[in-house]
Amino acid sequence: MSGLGHIRKRKDKKGRTRYQMIVEVWKNGSKFYKSKTFNSEKEALKWGNKKRYEIEQGLVTQECLKNRKLSDAIDKYLADVLPDKPRNSRNVEQHLHWWKKQLGNRQLTDVTAKEIAECRDKLQKEPTHQNKQRAPATVIRYLSSLSSVLETAIKEWHWIEKNPVRLIRKPSIANARVRFLEGDECARLLTACKESRNPYLYSIVVIALSTGMRRGEILGLQWQDIDFERKSIVLPHTKNGSIRYVPMVGLTFQALKKLFDEETIFDFSFHVFPSLNPGCQLDIRSSWLFALKRANITNFKFHDLRHSCASFLAMSGASQRDIAEILGHKDLRMTHRYSHLTQSHIADKLEKANDQFIGKEI
Repeated sequence: MSGLGHIRKRKDKKGRTRYQMIVEVWKNGSKFYKSKTFNSEKEALKWGNKKRYEIEQGLVTQECLKNRKLSDAIDKYLADVLPDKPRNSRNVEQHLHWWKKQLGNRQLTDVTAKEIAECRDKLQKEPTHQNKQRAPATVIRYLSSLSSVLETAIKEWHWIEKNPVRLIRKPSIANARVRFLEGDECARLLTACKESRNPYLYSIVVIALSTGMRRGEILGLQWQDIDFERKSIVLPHTKNGSIRYVPMVGLTFQALKKLFDEETIFDFSFHVFPSLNPGCQLDIRSSWLFALKRANITNFKFHDLRHSCASFLAMSGASQRDIAEILGHKDLRMTHRYSHLTQSHIADKLEKANDQFIGKEI
């Protein structure tokens, strides 16, 4: 094995001196070549020594040394990685095509945190095709999709060494909004859903209210996920990436059992709520909005059914840990928004403890 390397001085467009470090290493009859330009000779030498060591130790292969663009990494991720991650793959593909359009022609090793931060700001400011501003959570998902590509390029393909997405600030998300059904809103909504032309809307809303499951989790249910004997629903693919078991109680059990008895099921891989469009989940948007209108309920989203379930649990005396386990929250901070609803329950327990162990009178 032999190793060579030299520095070449150059002037950039502004007349500043730049130092190009060129590393050439012969190993087992193959030539390993890599170059990079720096602002100082010291930086260039440091990088050259590091790269030469990595080649000699077998940490860098010929495949790793090829000059690639960000578009190459995105295309490889879309072809080799994303098909194995069906959940939300459609949105990820959309995000990555956006990134490819913005920075696809940049050399993968030259993509900087500054450029990504500028794209982040553009995402926050530019209107969508619906002429709306993107929410902070949406911008974060765009960044997350790009970060996944770069992390894969580091850990599996060994194309780059650093992920610049890690170095930028993520938009802050305000999770203060907690809208849940109050008074007779729940009864009005269920009545409107039962009268809907969509034969599945009532069952879907009942499941969301009584289990706190997300819309995608409900619409993605297959009959093989339903265990009537144990009165349990298994969710193999959740937002957090872990399997979750959801108890079937009350109206949820009745609704699913009725659907199962009314339909002839030959293949348990069929969806509980089938869509007329193959490969797509059932579209309930129109029927859901019409049900809200009939029930005279405003400022309410489907995801608020999940908040309603959590609120009902809190007001029934469930602890934050209980709520987190039922909803599938890994972080208890996610359930803190419902803490004010447990105050009367906590006060009642505290009063009983005081009466029993301290006394009722001074």
